[in-house]
Amino acid sequence: MKIVKVKPSSPEVTRLCSRAIAPSREIANQVNVILSEIREQGLPKAIEYAQKFDGLRKKTLRFTGKEIEQAALKTEPALQRALKQAIKNVWKFHENQNTEKSWKVKGKDGELLGQRVRPLNRVGLYVPGGAGDYPSTVIMNAVPALVAGVSEIAVVTPAKNGLPPSVAFVLKELGIGEVYHIGGAQAIALLAYGAGNIPPVDKIVGPGNVYAALAKKEVFGTVDIDMVAGPSEILILADNSADPDWVAADLLSQAEHGSGFEAAVCITDNMETAAFISECVKIQVENSPKREILEKALGEYGRILVVKDWFDGIEIANRMAPEHLEIMTREAETLSESIENAGAIFIGPWSSEPVGDYFAGPNHVLPTNGTARFYSALGVYDFVKRTSIIHYTQKAVLKNGKSIARIAEAEGFYHHAQAVLKRL
Repeated sequence: MKIVKVKPSSPEVTRLCSRAIAPSREIANQVNVILSEIREQGLPKAIEYAQKFDGLRKKTLRFTGKEIEQAALKTEPALQRALKQAIKNVWKFHENQNTEKSWKVKGKDGELLGQRVRPLNRVGLYVPGGAGDYPSTVIMNAVPALVAGVSEIAVVTPAKNGLPPSVAFVLKELGIGEVYHIGGAQAIALLAYGAGNIPPVDKIVGPGNVYAALAKKEVFGTVDIDMVAGPSEILILADNSADPDWVAADLLSQAEHGSGFEAAVCITDNMETAAFISECVKIQVENSPKREILEKALGEYGRILVVKDWFDGIEIANRMAPEHLEIMTREAETLSESIENAGAIFIGPWSSEPVGDYFAGPNHVLPTNGTARFYSALGVYDFVKRTSIIHYTQKAVLKNGKSIARIAEAEGFYHHAQAVLKRL
């Protein structure tokens, strides 16, 4: 890995903070065509695209309950136990987020004001299915929705080689039976617009390829979405107390995702530590079955940044606002208090990123591309909506009507004012 001495203002820091990939005009056009055709032509067009791109070999998209059950039974016992415990951990964590309640307050003139909190009715979950099997995607996206009280979850997945057993097992454990064999932009169109007897959803969550990601961006406004996720990121703060082999392993855990644009960055306060980590990365990459993928990602956004002190290190970390931030330093807990921008913070040498990805409980759907400056991990709060309640009395209107009308008139809204003045 390339080692660079930096200050917060260094060009290399600016480059890393500006990381992003933009889909080509050709892909954007293809996505828009797919969305338009499925919106206009409905289910037959969705099936046609699924047959063309997703390996669908029948004339219906939905997996039957029997197909889900049979696939789930193929999951090996050890993996079943691990997935059950992961579900339990994630459920328990997200129950602590389920704190938003409806409320009302009564004013001195009898008026009632408040907020009604209700879960979304129907949510669509995209589960990738091209490069691998992702049961953790189902857990992390479905559990907070279920905890929030969402009554319907529709799952879409390319499933080119059939429904993966581990994914089917998690679906069965969570009681989700509405699953469709379709992926890419066509799956997003199906969820957003509905087709045939498949109703549209209120929100779409879950990661996908560039076609799915761009389609989610396009349908936002017709439905809500979780986020437009970019390539995976990890930033590790490490001093000479850190095991360089562990740091290297954690860096590669994100570089292996496969797009070639993953960010794997380490910040350290001394050159010797940087050299050790770089050598460990080199050895691990040379012995990796994913060597080509790793070398591509590390060449683009893989760096070891050497800073003069941790004041500069923290400033750079907060500028980068990474998806995952690990701290492997002597005063890791203290240092973590200075982190303002990160999707998730992993404190200490035993808190490797995969612990959070799969098992600990917090959600692994996290903001990327610096959006941790203003965005949060997916949670129960993403699956509820808040409605304001206004119940004014005659006494309250008679008392405040002229003030309301004055504000309306000041803004040039004659009929706003009249709607109140007529009641006086």
